Amino acid sequence: MTTSAVIEQHRRSLLIYAERHGISEACRSFQVSRTTFYKLKSQLLKTGSLAPKPRRRPRMPNEITLSKKKLLLTMVQEHPNWGPRAYADAFREHGISMSRVTVWHHLKRFGLNRRFHRLVYLERLNSIHQPLTERTLKTIRRHASRRFQGLYPGHIVGIDTFFVGHLKGVGRIYQMTGIDLCSRFGWAKLYTATGQDSSIDLVENVLIPKFYSNGVPLESVLSDNGSEFIGHRFEQMLKAYDIGHLRIPLGKPMLNGTCERFQRTILEEFYQPVFRKKFFHSLADLQLELDQYLVYYNFQRNHSALAPNGDRPINILKYKNQTLRLKYQKLLT
Repeated sequence: MTTSAVIEQHRRSLLIYAERHGISEACRSFQVSRTTFYKLKSQLLKTGSLAPKPRRRPRMPNEITLSKKKLLLTMVQEHPNWGPRAYADAFREHGISMSRVTVWHHLKRFGLNRRFHRLVYLERLNSIHQPLTERTLKTIRRHASRRFQGLYPGHIVGIDTFFVGHLKGVGRIYQMTGIDLCSRFGWAKLYTATGQDSSIDLVENVLIPKFYSNGVPLESVLSDNGSEFIGHRFEQMLKAYDIGHLRIPLGKPMLNGTCERFQRTILEEFYQPVFRKKFFHSLADLQLELDQYLVYYNFQRNHSALAPNGDRPINILKYKNQTLRLKYQKLLT
């Protein structure tokens, strides 16, 4: 998904959310002003599109000419094992003065700054349907072949239902959970019953505002085959927001293991201690305590699965979102 498509999807979700919940609530959840909202609505009525307006390409005074770029690509095809210094020397033989640093920067713009990438580029030029070597094929498709793994924030969000227990005066308590499989940013909400109303509320009123407020659109959700996730109204809601739906096979809960582990973490770090320290009279009181723990989990708790020395989910979700998205889109195209 291109950056323009991401922005257009974000704007479309904003307008859909406003139709369902009102303009004020939509502007608050998506963190946009009412002026911006009415500009987007006016743009849709006039042009029929929410895509951002194209901007003129900036003029870069130090950029090399198109003929030099073509010559560089020709050299890469003829000598993919050369380094930046060798390409710079070859330019000098053609009467063109160019430093090896400049050559490296332009190779990086083409995605050819590594020798293996230049070999893959040469291989793609000489193959029609697929790479000629198995090593290249495995490298390019390695991440795509993993089932149900988020490649970048918002790519896949796992959702699941968890039975918390009985609350005196309230009854049975269920937790519906959603977690991004890439950044491990997650949120949860408590309900007194499971069903499509609860799953729709989780995605529409919890996950979409939480993710979009951090500049991350939801591309797809991953769930089991529970009745709350396979109903017609739930599918129609996902379709309205242009969110894909992935289902794990029957009897394979481990394929949604990230969400299962997130729920176990909440059970061990939140529910088990808090029920021994405080008595809750209402669902709202328990939800307030849960929200405070989730703020700690997403913004303060160090997650060892995100980096060798650990990292916080919000850092991956917000600050590394665009970098990871562009990296894997280039890898899979």
